[in-house]
Amino acid sequence: MTGLSLAGLSWPAVVIRLVAAAGGGGVVCGACLLLRAGGWGRVLSAGRAAALALAIPGVVAAALPGLVSGDPAVRAMLQGFCLVPLVLLAPLRALDRLPPGLTRTAAGLGAGPGARARGLWLPLLGPAGLVALGLAAGGAVLAGVSGGR
Repeated sequence: MTGLSLAGLSWPAVVIRLVAAAGGGGVVCGACLLLRAGGWGRVLSAGRAAALALAIPGVVAAALPGLVSGDPAVRAMLQGFCLVPLVLLAPLRALDRLPPGLTRTAAGLGAGPGARARGLWLPLLGPAGLVALGLAAGGAVLAGVSGGR
């Protein structure tokens, strides 16, 4: 027997895990981007290294059935937060590969905030965001199927 069962796959718990993982990943990516804009150039590389080091232990912790006893919503939220390092891998790599003065150059060439978002940030970070959302969804379902209900 593999220990996998569909009994722990309740959709409200999967949605809570998904929202917690995606929200936590978005907050960390935003903080790293603000720190980089503030002159801390190495923060994205350090964040990538930390996310890579914590991705596998985070997924394992999310899949543990006895992570927290008690309320299933709290358990699902904590499992979602354990998935944040996995979710961060793709966006932090995409942000780390961007040239430092890209936004300043686009603004200097006359691009407004909407044009920068539409023509610069969406094409550069959109695919990484979709990969992160897919990893969050896969991790949320895996945590439910592996007995982490």
